[in-house]
Amino acid sequence: MRIGLFHCDLPQRDRKIGGVSVAVHRLANALAENPEDHITVFSLDAPPADAAYRHVRLFERWPWLRMSKIARLLVLPVLLNFVDFGPLDILHLHGDDWFYLRRKTGTVRTLHGSALREAQTSTSWKRRIAQYLIFPLEHLSARLAGTCLAVGEDAGVLYRADRIVDNGVDLSRFCPGNKSVAPLILFVGTWRGRKRGEFLFRAFVNAVLPRLADAELVMVSDHSESASHVTWVKSPDDTALAVLYRRAWVFAYPSLYEGFGIPYLEAMASGTAVLASPNSGARYVLQDGRAGVIADDATFAQQLVELIVNRPFRQEYERRGLNRAAGFSWDIVAGQHRAIYESMLEQEGKQTYLSA
Repeated sequence: MRIGLFHCDLPQRDRKIGGVSVAVHRLANALAENPEDHITVFSLDAPPADAAYRHVRLFERWPWLRMSKIARLLVLPVLLNFVDFGPLDILHLHGDDWFYLRRKTGTVRTLHGSALREAQTSTSWKRRIAQYLIFPLEHLSARLAGTCLAVGEDAGVLYRADRIVDNGVDLSRFCPGNKSVAPLILFVGTWRGRKRGEFLFRAFVNAVLPRLADAELVMVSDHSESASHVTWVKSPDDTALAVLYRRAWVFAYPSLYEGFGIPYLEAMASGTAVLASPNSGARYVLQDGRAGVIADDATFAQQLVELIVNRPFRQEYERRGLNRAAGFSWDIVAGQHRAIYESMLEQEGKQTYLSA
């Protein structure tokens, strides 16, 4: 098959870790491992160094499309109507396509969570308004697509998706290893907003450190305040991040909303116990608390201390997390996507370009 994937941006070292751009890049790399498929990714960015797929950079002469949120929201979806996506069998869209009407190729659209939930959990009124405006546009995208996929059960219900799909994890990179000597807590996300790095920082300084004087907190974040036993790491690459995951005793992630939650998976695959705040992504990936601890704000610090001091308790969640993560390998996830593409082509009665 000739498969195209579109997303506005791709992973860059100077941007936040995670998100849809990472999921698209890793899915494309996983699909590209099948020599019978030809994978092309369309984006406004240059491709990452490890891209195993063909890449087409769109509208390179118009950098304002990347820099302006309004342009990405209103202009880019219109411009897609004038893009020649070539002889593709399937075009898999991952965002910013709600005004793309001239669809000459069968399209798949993945909803990575929901703008409605982002609005409901936003700590910024500007972002809240923007997400409420995007929510009906996401519904339009879902209806325009030949097949609508949703990451996570909550998004599947909201958008009446045809199927629920997962994100994957690289089990060769994110794998168990030696833990740090002193208790190490890891956070990967933003300082402010729904990821709530600041909340974890305060809980560590005020409630954890007084009880565990040798504990360490590593903040992989866009910002962090300075404090004793706190280390700020701004932009590690995947290799350095994987080392932090496997050395950590606990991955603490007090995010208010995750459509799925790739960091949960990366931590579990690394043999690290996960502590999360209640949200739909945490409930799905952590199996309602069976594969990781889910705690509200009132008990979050207490559960963090318990995971550190109670070794059998922590090791039980390490074991459960490893077992859960094994079902999200990129081989499995890419195979699920490939089956969806093939089923869609069969329903349309089309031959692929490669087999024609």
